Amino acid sequence: MNNNLEWGEPSISSLGEIRSNIDKIDKEIVVLLCRRGELVKQAARFKPTPANVKDLKRLEQIIEKVTSYAKEMNFDSFTIEKIYRNMIEQFIQLEMKTYSDLRSNSNK
Repeated sequence: MNNNLEWGEPSISSLGEIRSNIDKIDKEIVVLLCRRGELVKQAARFKPTPANVKDLKRLEQIIEKVTSYAKEMNFDSFTIEKIYRNMIEQFIQLEMKTYSDLRSNSNK
């Protein structure tokens, strides 16, 4: 199975070309992570308590959804699950900080 053809990309002929493609994808990923992070910070405004920030039910819904996407793409769902669990943990910390900052600023 040639994954390059599945993605509509021509066959890659060198490590340098692979790395160049990875660099382009990394830039796209960072843009998307920043957008996601901004939404996470906005969500903090709607959480009534710090306990609502870490929503385990929502976490599991996300994991189920993204591992399903990975399976549809014939990719290792375990890898996607690990990446997402780590990423979401960092976003929870960002949201907790934002939640705290919002509450301390409103008390001034």
